[in-house]
Amino acid sequence: MGRRRKGSYQETRKGGKFAIGSDIDTDIDECTSTSAQLGSKSLNKFLEQLYEKRGSTREAALSSIVQSYSLGYQYQFSEKNFSELLYQCLKSLKRGSAKESYLAVEALGLLAITIGCGENGRELYRESFPVLSEALNTESQPWKLKLILDNLAIITFVGGNELEETERSMQSMWHFMHSRADIKEAQSAAIFSWSLLLSTMDSWSLSYKHWRGAVPFFKNLLESDHESILIGARQALALILELGCLEKFEGDASAMEEMDVEEVSKDGFVLEISVKIGTQRLKVNTLPQQIQLNFLKRLLGSGFVAHMKENELLHDVFNFKPEKRKPGRELYVAERDEVAINLFVPDVRREDSFQRIHKSQNSIFVKARTQIRNKNRDIRGEELWCSGD
Repeated sequence: MGRRRKGSYQETRKGGKFAIGSDIDTDIDECTSTSAQLGSKSLNKFLEQLYEKRGSTREAALSSIVQSYSLGYQYQFSEKNFSELLYQCLKSLKRGSAKESYLAVEALGLLAITIGCGENGRELYRESFPVLSEALNTESQPWKLKLILDNLAIITFVGGNELEETERSMQSMWHFMHSRADIKEAQSAAIFSWSLLLSTMDSWSLSYKHWRGAVPFFKNLLESDHESILIGARQALALILELGCLEKFEGDASAMEEMDVEEVSKDGFVLEISVKIGTQRLKVNTLPQQIQLNFLKRLLGSGFVAHMKENELLHDVFNFKPEKRKPGRELYVAERDEVAINLFVPDVRREDSFQRIHKSQNSIFVKARTQIRNKNRDIRGEELWCSGD
């Protein structure tokens, strides 16, 4: 996918210092798509309800769509109904209630992850960017600003294939960091979103004019008493250092004299993150991929494992090849069935009872033997049917 190396943050305490990710295996509760996904009929019904006049009906439909997309990989439905989903979500974002617009933003981000790169992903970016960037200037609620930033980042991550498109989104986030610094939770989200997009860039392609002063800006944030801002600043500085283009992010020489950027940024960071995906393990050991992994894990929550198993976008991002199931039906046949029954028969009645217990058609031994024979006959029939297919 060219420069695309595709994820938010996960922070832990290590020895009194902050670390991005974790140096131990990270387990995620499995959420299989077969049990978590809603059927296509239900999704079609929810899509139809997005056209309803009643706002509560649209809210409920969006909530169900978001849940389904979070927990499972809905590619076929998304591809078939892409235009309807995109424009109905944009309509809900512009005209709906606070709750409806909140759900619409979330649905757009999940649609981007599901539909992946290509023409649909690019269209989603082109249509969503003006609306989301405008919302950053007008919205005042921290939780909604955080959601807008997260989903603008993931939509650009997937569909902003051109350098100019990625940097345009980064500039919106950069402006937000400076102009809305009083909203700490939202400012930290802007930092992590900006870092996600920076993690997809090559050092030679970065513009000198856009990001000068970034290093002093993030260094100043290391004095913040807000934990997420502190972690985000460390992460951004480490990423800038790893890209190997520090001169594009430096400010005036006087501002850099007493700064050891390498010491500030690398201190406390881990070398590898490991996530269990079924019987496999996804391991990432570069900072850009750790940033991408943590971002996607946070956005998808418990559905991350299901997406990693089926979502080709994530396979490409992390160079992950899931185990393939063997084609055809699998039939598990017990090699042997046994029945053990202990009976106590008094000696005085042993001879009289033997015939009734062991030979009679109503005896428990005969009934058990008949059940086993019937079961094995059914199994052989299923084997023949499978081989015939």
